[in-house]
Amino acid sequence: MPDKLMSPRKRVSLMPKWLFGRVCLLLLLAAQASFGQQELNFTALTTKNGMSANTVNVILQDHKGLIWLGTSDGLNKFDGTNFTAYIHNEQDSTSLPANEVVSLLEDNTGKLWVGTSGGGLAYYDQQHDVFVSYKGDKSIRKTQPVTARAFYQDHEKNLWIGSYGGFRIIDPSLKKVDYVDITRLVTNTVNTPVILSFFEDRLHRMWIGTNAGLLLYDRGSNSFTRFAHADNDATSLSGDEVRGIAQDAGGRLFFGTNKGLNMLRPGEKTFGVFKHADGEPASIVSNLIYTVVAAPNGKLWIGTEEGLSIFDCTTFNSVNIKPDRRKSYSLTNKCVRSIYFAKKGIVWLGTYQGGANKLDPNLALFNLKRGTPFDPHGLSSSVVTAFAEYKKGEIFVGTDGGGLHFFDRYTGLFNHYDIKSKADHSGNSLPIMALELDAQKTLWIGTYQNGLFAFNPASGTYKQYLADGTSHEPSQNDIFFVKQDSKGLIWIGTNGRGVDVLDPRTQTFVNYNNRAVKGKAVMPLNGFMRAIAEDRNGDIWLGSAGSGLAVYHPGNGQFRLYDRVNSQLSNDGVLSILHDHLGNTWVGTNSGGINLFHPDRQKFTHLTEADGLANGVVYKMVEDAAGTIWISTDKGISSIDPKTKKIKNFGRPNGVQDSPFVLGAGMVTSSGELFFGGQDGFNYFTPSTLPVHSDVPTVLLTDLKVANNKVVPGANAPLREQISSAKDIYLDYGQNFAISYVALNYTAPQQNQYAYKLIGFDHDWNKVGREKTAYYTNIDPGDYVFQVQASNNDGLWSTRQGTAINIHVRPPLWRTPYAYFLYVLIIAGGFLYIRHRGIQKIKNKLALEQEKINARKLIEQQRREAEYIHELDMQKIKFLTNLSHEFRTPISLMLAPADKLLATQKDPAVSSQVKMIRRNARRLLNLVNQLLDFRKMEEQELKLNLTQGDLIGFIKEAAESFHDLSDRKKIALSIASTAPYMFAQFDHDKVERVIFNLLSNAFKFTGEGGQVQVKMSVSHHDALHPLTLYITIADTGIGIDPEMRPRIFDRFFMESKASSILNQGSGIGLSITREFVQLHGGEITVESEPGKGTTFNIKLPVIGATMPFADEITDREELRDTVQAGDAPLQTEAGAVMNKLPVVLLVEDNEEFRYHLKDSLQSYYQILEAKDGKEGWQKALSGHPQLIVSDIGMPYMNGIELSQKIKTDKRTNHIPVILLTASSAEEDQLKGLESGANDYLTKPFKFDILNTKIKNLLVYNRSLKDAYSRQIQVTGKEIEIESTDAKLLNTIVQYIDAKLNDPELSVEELSRHVGMSRGSLYHKLLELTELTPIEYIRSVKLERAAVLLEKSDYNVAQIAYMTGFGTPSYFSRLFKSRYNVLPSEYITANRKDNRSRLEGQYY
Repeated sequence: MPDKLMSPRKRVSLMPKWLFGRVCLLLLLAAQASFGQQELNFTALTTKNGMSANTVNVILQDHKGLIWLGTSDGLNKFDGTNFTAYIHNEQDSTSLPANEVVSLLEDNTGKLWVGTSGGGLAYYDQQHDVFVSYKGDKSIRKTQPVTARAFYQDHEKNLWIGSYGGFRIIDPSLKKVDYVDITRLVTNTVNTPVILSFFEDRLHRMWIGTNAGLLLYDRGSNSFTRFAHADNDATSLSGDEVRGIAQDAGGRLFFGTNKGLNMLRPGEKTFGVFKHADGEPASIVSNLIYTVVAAPNGKLWIGTEEGLSIFDCTTFNSVNIKPDRRKSYSLTNKCVRSIYFAKKGIVWLGTYQGGANKLDPNLALFNLKRGTPFDPHGLSSSVVTAFAEYKKGEIFVGTDGGGLHFFDRYTGLFNHYDIKSKADHSGNSLPIMALELDAQKTLWIGTYQNGLFAFNPASGTYKQYLADGTSHEPSQNDIFFVKQDSKGLIWIGTNGRGVDVLDPRTQTFVNYNNRAVKGKAVMPLNGFMRAIAEDRNGDIWLGSAGSGLAVYHPGNGQFRLYDRVNSQLSNDGVLSILHDHLGNTWVGTNSGGINLFHPDRQKFTHLTEADGLANGVVYKMVEDAAGTIWISTDKGISSIDPKTKKIKNFGRPNGVQDSPFVLGAGMVTSSGELFFGGQDGFNYFTPSTLPVHSDVPTVLLTDLKVANNKVVPGANAPLREQISSAKDIYLDYGQNFAISYVALNYTAPQQNQYAYKLIGFDHDWNKVGREKTAYYTNIDPGDYVFQVQASNNDGLWSTRQGTAINIHVRPPLWRTPYAYFLYVLIIAGGFLYIRHRGIQKIKNKLALEQEKINARKLIEQQRREAEYIHELDMQKIKFLTNLSHEFRTPISLMLAPADKLLATQKDPAVSSQVKMIRRNARRLLNLVNQLLDFRKMEEQELKLNLTQGDLIGFIKEAAESFHDLSDRKKIALSIASTAPYMFAQFDHDKVERVIFNLLSNAFKFTGEGGQVQVKMSVSHHDALHPLTLYITIADTGIGIDPEMRPRIFDRFFMESKASSILNQGSGIGLSITREFVQLHGGEITVESEPGKGTTFNIKLPVIGATMPFADEITDREELRDTVQAGDAPLQTEAGAVMNKLPVVLLVEDNEEFRYHLKDSLQSYYQILEAKDGKEGWQKALSGHPQLIVSDIGMPYMNGIELSQKIKTDKRTNHIPVILLTASSAEEDQLKGLESGANDYLTKPFKFDILNTKIKNLLVYNRSLKDAYSRQIQVTGKEIEIESTDAKLLNTIVQYIDAKLNDPELSVEELSRHVGMSRGSLYHKLLELTELTPIEYIRSVKLERAAVLLEKSDYNVAQIAYMTGFGTPSYFSRLFKSRYNVLPSEYITANRKDNRSRLEGQYY
């Protein structure tokens, strides 16, 4: 059976009479329509806001708009934002006379008069921001301070000052003071009479309220008419303490006393009395009256001990306002001491210990109901989650943790319904998430973890629906929204299980989620439902937390998804959906602001915080009667005009709760009132009654700081008077300043926006938002105008220029008029001096002219001599260069035979002499090269020619060539290296000459019995840093003096001491050495001690270095991949021997050099000769050579012309050409190669290099013929042993072939096999092949591997092991280094199906 509860109507009928009377009073208050809202809402200013005390005795607004509040502890000035408190200081005579302020008056001149208790009277000097005490007047010979209990200024501008015993009348124009003593009138009534109030009526009569009755003063006759209380006369004054006097619109006078309100009746002898009566809510709230003020609407506002009464002078009824703890914006204290009607309709109330209360008709102040758990008729929980309107003025309110409440809008009271859940036996109230009142007046309640409730408000019964997995219950107990559609179906949003649709007639549920079920549409959302709305077409819009928005079309039962991807939704977390009266669809998101849907494009546009929204989290959206969209967020409430998209934000100044609002908690009632629930209660308001603020506040300047120090007005200060009234600011040059300002807005100053500019400095207004200080630095001297303006709460700016003040920046001393006058004098004096000097110069001009002519002649002569000397130097250098070029051919003729003799000569004696010849020839070549390099250094043409090689082996070989010199001079030569080899890219020629130069110097300056050492070491830091080779060449010679050491690398530097002169050279060797080292990126340093020797240290970064690998241990040395030099009589890889020698044509004009070439090559090739290019062309046509070797410099036709002719003739263009020249310039090499030549050699050169180049070109030509002619020639095997060297090489090759697959093959085994030491074999192979033994072994293995790759069916790994390589990867790396392709690529390009294909021959 459904549970029953008492209906809210029955609850009201049981209220007691006292409560009924209070309700009637509240209904009467609700009938008041003044000040924009149905209720009078007060905001308070207390010490928490900056006031000096909470008891406010008097309030006044001055002509500038500032509010002054006299309190029990000081005078406070309020500009709408900040309080300035003025306190009495015993040490400062210009401070407030006493702290308790009891009266205030601003006279017609703008002077503010202040009356204090115990401190007397003073007025405020606003220009200097000080108080001036008024000590009395000479006419009455008083020197004691005058106490001012009351102030007034009459129509004649006279000041009336009420004090103890009488009052003063001050005539400011005549500076006359009249004192009136009233003690004789009241001697029998009180001990000391006190003036409490003044009032001038329309007839200009002065009424004076005292503590001894009412006085009517006739100034002409200086007589009084006294009105006092008489116990036996009911028409007399009801009380003798008259504190307030006012006159209504009809001219009737009212007097507030300590015993009620009195009205002077016609005839002015009797009074009508209005007193408080218990049980009569229309009577005044209290008889003890402190103040009476006539409002602009004709009513009297009466401040009493028990509250505020608004007295209607027509009906004589009062609306009474007292503090109400159930109201957020009620009076803060019942005792109202003062009332002031300020500009713009704002009413200020001064209370006892409650601060100042402000009633502002301009403020859009929202009503707020907070949680009051201890109030039986209050809101039991602060978190309000849902609303539902039952009837007009009757609202159901759902809370989280407080259950269901019934709110009576008229009384402001709550009733609580105690609904129990079957799922929760703890007795706690329901955590309500959603409310929906359907067409049958059933209230549907969605809860968290307690399912769905159907509540009947009329009967108080309810039914609970809990998830049980059947179609008669919801799919989940966490329900976030409940909505009845136009068909009467109830839509229920769950937290993860999609949406349930309840048919109230059948009591069955249908669930839509993202799981596919046969016969039911799949909802394309994640199931965490947050919002729902039905549009005018009957389509249901569903919002989810994180997966966007889905629209359900009942006509076809299908869903359509809208999200960030397909429709530009700003955020997939949808919290609220609204369809306005124009048919627009608005979607509120989580952090993405508001989205407006455009059906034509099926896209959304956005309004976010960047567009002016208070916050991007939109919890609820509602539309008011005017079509304005209202939203609740994490930071207040915002309104949006759908047409203009203008946004207004409302926050704490508008009464909006500080805490965030709650998801879905919002509603529009039938009367147009809006409700929004949050974490601190709920706000409600009627948008149509909110005031529209069109006034723009004026701006007041409040402070000036110079160099971050507050400026006090003074004669020599930047300000002559207080800045709010000052017209000018005077600053020195270079002073930085800041001006503070504030808008006099007492409605919502936090919403003011500011803009300022400095005319003469700023080009446009600086819009600074809410910043209230302008900063300026580095202002040039001159006159400026500072202007500032503000916008109001609604963003409306003034059309006027705003508040302005002149700023004068004084120039520095050097920019003053006196300084400029001095500058004029100095300039004039300078001109006179210049004129004098000019005349003097004219006198000396003729005398100096001849000297100038002579000087020019001398300079011209010196220039010509310098040009001649330079030209002579260049001719010398050119001559030496040409001579050096001519030297290179004879040197080549010396070196080549010497190398050949060393290769064939076994006689040690003869070999020693030949080596001497070769060493001196190489030395001569080195000197020639130094001359050429010196010219290149002069012309900055030195470049590196990097080639691969064993850098350490190369240096060892270069150093070992000095062994015979060391033997002859009896100097010990030692060569050591920490690494056996290092393959790298380096310039062989330049490295060799570096070693030669340093060793030559070492032997030159080391005596007999000395020692020369060559040491090499390798440093390797990490993978990011290259290998570095350190070379040290040390001797024990004569050394170098310390003062000479820094200059030894300079060009042409030669030491002058005897031992040096004896052995000195050209002076350019070390200079060239340093240049070569630096070209390699290295550096060279020297250490020397005279008499002990010299050490040169070279640090050389190595390019492309290769060091020994771990998997090469079996080879005992690192193998390097370099091109094999020519091994003339050896067999080819296929083992075939040429049955016909290739024909080579030699074209050389030097007959001796041509003979040497022929003699060197005729063992390998058939040689044809020609003595110039012309004869060479004829021999090329007639002799059909297979390759041509030609010199470049020849008569009739040079080598380049010959190469071009050969390559352009179709009869000879297939013939390879090698050019020889004595010039090493790269430009000459480029010209030769561009002519079509296949290769290029610079004299001198090694014969083996030429032979290898010839062989490689012939092999390459043969491979081309094989590829294109597809011809196979089989040659018989022919082995010719022409020398012991060839026989040795044949033996080595045969042994390597026999041990081909042996990975342990080593140099030691090979040397034992041929019967030589390892050192002898190393030098022999290096001499014959330019390869070390291990390099030669690897070369043969790679050649055999290439044959196997081309002709066999083995794979790469098999061939690697067959040819004796440790691992396939190591084999692949070496093979690619040799042939520039991987083994697999080589197989693809060369392996043929025809297994019988044989090697071709040379043609």
